[in-house]
Amino acid sequence: MDVALVSARREGKEMVGRSNEAPRAGWTLETDLDPSDEQLRRRRWRILRVALPQGHGLEPVPARITTPEQFIGWLIGRLSAQSLLNYFEDLEEIAKQTCDLELLRLARKYLRR
Repeated sequence: MDVALVSARREGKEMVGRSNEAPRAGWTLETDLDPSDEQLRRRRWRILRVALPQGHGLEPVPARITTPEQFIGWLIGRLSAQSLLNYFEDLEEIAKQTCDLELLRLARKYLRR
C-alpha cells in the first residue's frame, strides 16, 4: 500500500484517480440483472465489508459510495496503513479461494502486484 497515498488522504487531499472512468461492469448493481449476476455482484460487496478488520467500529457505508474505488477511498481515512495492507492481503486470499477474478484485480491493484 502506498503510504504517501494514505497520508495525503488523511491530510484532506484527494486521491489522484480515474474519476471520469465508468465503474467496472462486475461491480455495478443494476435493476435488470439476471439473478446469478446480481448474486455475484452483491457477494463482492458483502466480501468488501466482511473482510474489514475486527474492532474498528466502522459506521455503515454511505449511500453515495457506488464503486469499489469510492469504498477504498472511504476506508483510507478510517484505517491505518498497516490495517489497509492487511485488508488487501485478505481480499487477495479470499479472491483466490473463491476464484473471483474481479475481486483479485481490485486487491492486487492496491497491493501493486
